[in-house]
Amino acid sequence: MRSIGVDIGDYSVKIVELVQNKKSVYISQYQEKVLSQNVTKEDKELEVIEFVRSFIASGDYAQDRWVIAVPQSKVTTRFKSFPFNDRLKVQKSLPFEMEEDIPFDADSCVFESKVVQTIGPAADVMATAIPRNHVEDIVDLASNFGVDIYAVSVEGLAFANLIENWDAPPPALPASLTLDESQKPKKYIQVVLNIGHKSTLLTAYENNRLVFTRSLFWGANQLIQEIIKKNSISYIEAVKILQSQATILLTKDNASFDQSQTSGIITKSVRDLTRDIQMTLLELQSEFNADITALHFTGGMSLLPNLGAFLTQNLEVACNPIQLLQNYSAQVMGSPEQMAVLESRFTGAVAIALEGLKKPRNPAINLLKGDFAKQNKGLQNIWEAWGSIIQIGAAALVVLFVWSALRSSFSTTLYEKGSEAVAEQAKSVARLPKRQANEKGVRKYIKDNKKKITELKKVSEVAQMNSALDILKKVSEAAPAKNQVKVDIVRFTVRDDVVQIVGYANSAQDVLVLSQGLKSISTDGNVTNQPAGLSVMPNRTSFNLSFKADRGIVK
Repeated sequence: MRSIGVDIGDYSVKIVELVQNKKSVYISQYQEKVLSQNVTKEDKELEVIEFVRSFIASGDYAQDRWVIAVPQSKVTTRFKSFPFNDRLKVQKSLPFEMEEDIPFDADSCVFESKVVQTIGPAADVMATAIPRNHVEDIVDLASNFGVDIYAVSVEGLAFANLIENWDAPPPALPASLTLDESQKPKKYIQVVLNIGHKSTLLTAYENNRLVFTRSLFWGANQLIQEIIKKNSISYIEAVKILQSQATILLTKDNASFDQSQTSGIITKSVRDLTRDIQMTLLELQSEFNADITALHFTGGMSLLPNLGAFLTQNLEVACNPIQLLQNYSAQVMGSPEQMAVLESRFTGAVAIALEGLKKPRNPAINLLKGDFAKQNKGLQNIWEAWGSIIQIGAAALVVLFVWSALRSSFSTTLYEKGSEAVAEQAKSVARLPKRQANEKGVRKYIKDNKKKITELKKVSEVAQMNSALDILKKVSEAAPAKNQVKVDIVRFTVRDDVVQIVGYANSAQDVLVLSQGLKSISTDGNVTNQPAGLSVMPNRTSFNLSFKADRGIVK
């Protein structure tokens, strides 16, 4: 099975193809297209369409599952607990549960849920709501790509595939763990940041299960704009400075003036990210009664030197970069630098592609619901190709039904008339009594008469049959004269058409002459001489001649 994840960002669009072989999953290929920045949204969309179409033209991807995710900034996601764990019931309850959490009309939204865990009959769920127009944009974009999209996922929920065991069903805990809020133990939560170009995806996990996700409006673009503002340079030059010279100096000892200036710009901008993270961590501690045990980060800005140390100092939480693609990149051949780029820039695309490999026990997040549900175009294509033939076939089927009904009526009428005719003929021809003047009686009459006819035929076959005496007469006429051959017949037998003659002759020559004479009356011209089984007589030769004779049976 193959799945393709398309990660459409503000800075670039990334495509990753995953291949699942038995229980292993690996990255088959990955591509990225950096988009023009100082252009309109429509022009960027055209660049995305052109790039994806060129990718499709490079191979056969008709059987792949295409997955695109909606940015987390366009989605409302909340942690909810339900007193039941049936997915269908949870889905039906989402509009009512999230009515107070969404800043838009519930009737214009698409709702989806991700089961975090089940506790007895209850379930903890990540509930999601998104305006329909955002889903429509993704569907229209996929149509412009020329692909049959498999699923529209959510960025934050899809990213959790890299932390959770996405191939396993949600954990099922016993009902005994259901406690009051005051009795619940403190939770321990780990936070993962995916720092992008214009926003940062923040996800939080308890026991490697997603419990919180949010989009922070800070990214590499903020650093670029600060560098442009400070140095009065172009966008491209600012990007080069960020890629080659950007660093966070923990101490300015032995640092040049330019290094200090660049570090100051970056430090000032990163403090904005730190402030947003601090507010979110306080919210997590309050909402979940939790301690934040660690913070990990990935994305393009994760390569910024000393970023982990700076965040650790300001957040007072251990902050370190994380590698999430080691289990999937083993088949990708490349240098360590290429692997670092893959790890930092393609995590989102890989997470989205994993949605296409999920099984029903832990289904993919899919916003293609209701009017957006995937339609079966196979029937439509069949109708377009064979519609006229199907109509003719339907008309022929109606005619067949009408004819069947008429035929049944005709058959009933003919049966009744036939029964009357049989009864009449049974009385007049067979002279059957009234009780037997029916189909069953006529069949018995015919059967009995057929038996008589068969017996008469057998009698006629044997009427002209030659008797054993007739055969003996023919043998006597065919045998040589007494003066030629002298034989003594001990036994003469006729069984069906086989004649057997047993006796003594003066010599073997006499037996041969007798055999030659009997061939004239043999039906097949053969006479067989077998051991006679008689006692030995001096100067005499025993014989046992047999042949087939014509009995004159008429067949």
